[in-house]
Amino acid sequence: MQISLDQFLGAIMSRVDNLEATIDDLRLRTNIAMRLVKSAVPQLTKDDVERAVSEELEVTKEAGMMEENDEIEAISEKLTESIYGWLEGDVSELREKMDAYRKKLQEAMEAEKSKVIDVAPAGFVNQLGQEIGNKKGKIVF
Repeated sequence: MQISLDQFLGAIMSRVDNLEATIDDLRLRTNIAMRLVKSAVPQLTKDDVERAVSEELEVTKEAGMMEENDEIEAISEKLTESIYGWLEGDVSELREKMDAYRKKLQEAMEAEKSKVIDVAPAGFVNQLGQEIGNKKGKIVF
């Protein structure tokens, strides 16, 4: 089965769009669930969050979804800070991360614009074979 480069790229972009929509949906659902937790348990402390994060990371590690040499304590600390900050309404950190992400994305897009991908037309290999004629050498397909 042969497909054109445009068809292939279209299929890949469609999948990426679907993944992006799924991630946005999961983010929205997670945010709603976290707001419910915050309103249901107003006395939630940083220690409670840290305990939950540590337990989840241990389960993930035991299930083989994390490497044995991963620093669970460091990961746990970063996740705890992030989640607790979100629960407390600290959006400045989130805004900084989003700005940094957008900047990196923009830089990557600019770098990709300068790169040119040349694709040979379908008959190029046949034309090349005819030009070589009986000369020694091989064309690798």
